[in-house]
Formats: sequence, structure tokens, C-alpha cells
Amino acid sequence: MKIKTVHIIVVALIVISVILANEAFFISPYSTVSQVTENSEYVGKKVKILGSVANAPTGWSEAGFLLFNLTDGQATIAVAYSGSLSQSLKDGQEIGVIGTLTSPYLVNATKLEVKCSSKYE
Repeated sequence: MKIKTVHIIVVALIVISVILANEAFFISPYSTVSQVTENSEYVGKKVKILGSVANAPTGWSEAGFLLFNLTDGQATIAVAYSGSLSQSLKDGQEIGVIGTLTSPYLVNATKLEVKCSSKYE
């Protein structure tokens, strides 16, 4: 009886692991700036874009947005960020931007993920 219970638990754990691994595999990764600007299918959809700050923002706009450009070296996209900022952005700093692409060259970002520089790199 105990062996049968152990087999059922092992099979259940394997099934759960396969389901979780499958979901993790299909989570949309970050796109590059070039991929987003070259494909109109992204317009109106939530996007995750990875790039470098092209012109560091100097302050907030009257509408409450932090405005800056994001680039991958081949294409540039304007970012209007409406969240809180825990640290200032610098030119060349790698960040991930999450938000809605309102046009091929503008993303309304609600989240920024700043790549932390490490003294060990």
C-alpha cells in the first residue's frame, strides 16, 4: 500500500513539474528595440523591451511622464514612463521596459527593470 502511494506522489510531482516547465518556456521574453519597431503587430499590445538608455531623462513632464529614448544600436524607441523611479537613469544603462506599445516608435511604460551593474563583472 505504501509503495502505491509513493508512486502516485512521484507521478503527480512529475506532472506538476512538466506543467510548470512548459509555462516557464512559453513566457514571452524581452524583445529588442529593432524587433518591436519593425513589426506593427506589437502596436496596442503589452511588450517587454530590452535596450540601453539613449538620452537620460532630465525630469518629469507636465503630464507626469519620464521621457527618454531606448536603443539597441540599430533602432530607437521613445519611452513615456509613468511609474516611480528608485534610481536615476544614465546614458548607456541597460534596462528592460514593460508597457503598451501605442505606436511603432512609442511605448507607454508602467515598469522599468534596471540591470544592476556588478563590481564583479
